[in-house]
Amino acid sequence: MNDLTKEINKGHTDSVYQMIEDGVLETMDNEEIKNTFRSLMSLRNMDIIDLLAKKSHYFPIEMLDVEINNHNDKDFVSNVLNKYGKKFKFKEHGDRLFEVACKADCKPYLLFLLGKGLGESQYPRLISGSDTLLEVLSEIKVKALHPDTVVTFFVEAAISDQCEKRIQELIDLGFDITAVNSSGKNACDMLRTGIESYNYGKGKQGKTEKQRDLQGLKTLERLYSAYIAG
Repeated sequence: MNDLTKEINKGHTDSVYQMIEDGVLETMDNEEIKNTFRSLMSLRNMDIIDLLAKKSHYFPIEMLDVEINNHNDKDFVSNVLNKYGKKFKFKEHGDRLFEVACKADCKPYLLFLLGKGLGESQYPRLISGSDTLLEVLSEIKVKALHPDTVVTFFVEAAISDQCEKRIQELIDLGFDITAVNSSGKNACDMLRTGIESYNYGKGKQGKTEKQRDLQGLKTLERLYSAYIAG
C-alpha cells in the first residue's frame, strides 16, 4: 500500500494502474480502501476508475471527498457519476450524492436520484446553481415537496446572483411564493430573520454580502406583493 500511495502522490498513472491490476487492493482493509479510492480520484484518470469498477463490488462514498473547482474537475466527477453512479450505495448516501452531482453539474445522475426520491434536503442547491441545475428543478413534482423545502427554494433564489430571474423562474415552474413552512413563516419572513441573526462580520466582504441579501429581500418582497395582488 505504501508503494501505491507514493506512486499516486507522484502522479504515475501507468504504475498505479499496473499495481491495481496486480491485486494491490486485495491486501487492504476497509479503511485503507476508502482512503485509497479518494486518493485515486485526484489522478483524474478514467482508465483507473474503469479498473476500480472491475475490481470492486461498490465504490465507497468517501471516494467523492474531492475538490471540484473548475471545468475539468466537473467533467471528471460527472463522468464518474454518469458511468458508475449505481456503484455507490445511493439509498444510504442520497443527500451526499445529490450534493456532489450538483457541484459537478451532472444532470443525468441528478435525474436518477430524483427518480429514486433521494436527496430532497439538497434540492435548494438547484436554485443558485447553473442553468443545467435549473433544468433538473423543472423535473421535480411541485405537489410532492414539503412546504419547508419550497420556502427554502425562494430564500435561496433571493440571495442568488440572478435573484429576480430565479424567483420568477420558480413561480413559472409552479412553486408557490406564498408557501409557509412548519413555523408559519413565508420566504420573506425567513430571509428577513436570517439577515437579522446572521453575523456578516465587519469587513468589506461581510458588508457586501449583507447588502446583497438585503437587496434580495427587497426583490423577494416586491415579487411576493405583486403575486398577491394578482
